[in-house]
Amino acid sequence: MIEITKFRLTNDVSSEDFLEKNAEFQQHFAYRQEGLLRRTVANGLDGEWMSITWWRSMEDARRSAAEALTSPVALEFSSRLHAPSIATEYFKELPG
Repeated sequence: MIEITKFRLTNDVSSEDFLEKNAEFQQHFAYRQEGLLRRTVANGLDGEWMSITWWRSMEDARRSAAEALTSPVALEFSSRLHAPSIATEYFKELPG
């Protein structure tokens, strides 16, 4: 299962600051989540960012999202995202 989240940074956050916090988030939260297979981020020319996360199952993605609501590392990371801009979609990965 693939999770794609598009977002913008808050006005006071630089790309460098975001990438530093993203690395901390990945190391200290994301890659400790059961079922996470891979995660990467990218940014577009218009200032929009995207994270792409591969999960073993939707259940794993939901469990991680619930844990992120109380994790200090995840909350610090999320505070750098412009909340109204966050949009997440899930896709079923096809075999092959």
